[in-house]
Amino acid sequence: MDKVLSARLDEAVIDQLDRACKRLGTTKKQFLEDAIRQRAATIDSPTEDVWSETSGAWARRESPASTIRAARRAFEQSMARSGRRPLRRADRTG
Repeated sequence: MDKVLSARLDEAVIDQLDRACKRLGTTKKQFLEDAIRQRAATIDSPTEDVWSETSGAWARRESPASTIRAARRAFEQSMARSGRRPLRRADRTG
């Protein structure tokens, strides 16, 4: 299913699009789809290493215990705002 995309483009770019489509004998839709696919392919090349992009994401300045305390505190505050009582250690099972 096709979706509608609206974008403001410079008039010179629109003129280039029109001329290119006439020269190639293609529609604007097809031209734009091909251009987007080609550009995306250069970004999502299979030679990229996902590990290098995420390397160091696990490295934190704080200790794991500090991270856990902060996460629990945020959770408990959100539960208090919603009017629900968070489970305490004695209430938890497992």
